[in-house]
Amino acid sequence: MESLMQFWRGLGRSARVGFLSGAAAILLAVAAIGYWALHVDYGVLFADLSQPDLATMVTELDKMKVPYRVGASGDSLLVPESAVHKTRVALMGRELPLRGAVGFELFNNMEFGVSEFVQKVAYQRALQGELTRTILAIDEIQSARVHLALTEQGLFRKDVAKSKASVTLTTKAGRTLQPAQVQGIQRLIAASVSEVQAQDVTILDQHGVALSRVGQVDASGFDVAGATQLDMKRSVEGYLAQKAAKVLDRMFGAGESVVSIDAVLSQEQTRVTTEEVLAARATDASQPAAGVVLRERQTTRGAANEAARTNGDAVVTNSETDYQTGKRVEQVVSPPGGVKQLNVAVVVKRSLPEAELQRVRDLVGASVGANRARGDQITVISMGHLVQADSPSAPAGTGVPSIPRAPSVRASNNSDTVGGSGTLVALLAAIACVVVVAGAFVAVAAGQRRRRTVPLALDDAERARVLQSVQHWLTNDPVHALHPQRK
Repeated sequence: MESLMQFWRGLGRSARVGFLSGAAAILLAVAAIGYWALHVDYGVLFADLSQPDLATMVTELDKMKVPYRVGASGDSLLVPESAVHKTRVALMGRELPLRGAVGFELFNNMEFGVSEFVQKVAYQRALQGELTRTILAIDEIQSARVHLALTEQGLFRKDVAKSKASVTLTTKAGRTLQPAQVQGIQRLIAASVSEVQAQDVTILDQHGVALSRVGQVDASGFDVAGATQLDMKRSVEGYLAQKAAKVLDRMFGAGESVVSIDAVLSQEQTRVTTEEVLAARATDASQPAAGVVLRERQTTRGAANEAARTNGDAVVTNSETDYQTGKRVEQVVSPPGGVKQLNVAVVVKRSLPEAELQRVRDLVGASVGANRARGDQITVISMGHLVQADSPSAPAGTGVPSIPRAPSVRASNNSDTVGGSGTLVALLAAIACVVVVAGAFVAVAAGQRRRRTVPLALDDAERARVLQSVQHWLTNDPVHALHPQRK
């Protein structure tokens, strides 16, 4: 240590600075080389993982001896960038029970000699897992769980309860499932499990709200699951309004007309049974139809011999023939939801004559399938007629009924009409008043500003008197300079 101190004292100032600079450079170079050698860039292996899936993957990465890191948010897994794709493929090939779904890979390592009960439980778990994986393929769904309640089938069992299924879904943030998607999930499960019907599948969301409605099947087998009266009414009205709107947009342009449809639907199911007897066709078209002969019998009563017949005794012959006739039974079932009446209202912005309005009625009626005999009504009114509808009487020949205003409004101002001259004059007067008041305020503000900014002007006599007072005050009499009247 003493020798090092002597060496340091023997160095000059420049040598000491050089020595310290070299040592610092060596340390920085060693640190940079160590950071470059030890630093590894990590890439995202999987993101948006649930805690069970994250734990499963971490366990597999430990078995594979792959370094990993958990993201700051706690739902992502990071591995070195050079091994991202290789590790991802390796994990997907291991058939991990992700999201709690275990499929038919349960039977890959099934031991021999297991009981029938264990096999049934394993099959049900595998079936639930496969359905869960299929449902998770939908974009709007983040997680899902499927439960199957399968009944045991037996030869001597009677009145066995039906098999059912329940599904719990968690949708992604800001995403919702459409009714058609819910029905699709129900049909998917019904098609995958032979014992389960679509109406027996219950679907809930993450808030416990039932997305599927109670299924209803009538005696004829018509499935009305999820189809309520209001849903059918909205569907029919929306479909017909869309068809009418397309026609009106082509005629007047987009946004130039408004259409509204009210549909009265039949909520009753109709069943018509027709039964008629069918006769066999005759060989000749000119002859009437003849049935198929089943049995023919002929009996004769009268004279016993030829002599008696010659003498004219009566002879009675009876013939009996049995025919087979066909029968046709026809049963027609009409489901509920038929249209009983349509009420269509159309408002057009531009003013149209009666001939044009009638053309619009005909086109709209043809597009929605209106039937006058059924009692359908189509009303078409232009905005020009609506503006003039407050007049005492509508113009003759227009065919448009007038729409009176409320009595209270008419009593308050009898001359107040939509677009009338009185309203226009009052509006112009109010605008003029506002302009005048605003101009007055501006003028007053400008005058005050001018008075504040314009300096006071002095004439020559006042300027000489002020200068003389200042000079006298500076010499010997400041009091007289400030107050000349005290002299």
